[in-house]
Amino acid sequence: MALQSFISRVASYSFDGPEIARNRAQAAAFGQIDGRRYLRSPINARFELGWQDQRGWQKQTQSRAVNMSSAGAGVMSPDPIAVGTTVYVNSKELQLMGAATVRHCTVKRGRFLLGLEFRGSLVRTF
Repeated sequence: MALQSFISRVASYSFDGPEIARNRAQAAAFGQIDGRRYLRSPINARFELGWQDQRGWQKQTQSRAVNMSSAGAGVMSPDPIAVGTTVYVNSKELQLMGAATVRHCTVKRGRFLLGLEFRGSLVRTF
């Protein structure tokens, strides 16, 4: 049931401002979207990330997703991950897992905001 709830939130994206945009055209008129193909919904879910660093060592970290769409997610991580790295994502809360590519890594308040692009659909875990 949690997956269906998340999908409905992603499909019906809304804005938290005085002006409520009902579709992508209105959002663009208000300057509330960027160049992404899919709108991201705010979310607060734990993500476990696993990847291989430049030395070939296996790394793993606990992070928190701050926004998500069917194509990607914004994740706050305690560790930086190089752009272009393939990461494996597992969220027990959302019962989802899959692979993603790091598109950006930006320092924010002593942590790192990672832009992840999913490499195909995430699969449901049980």
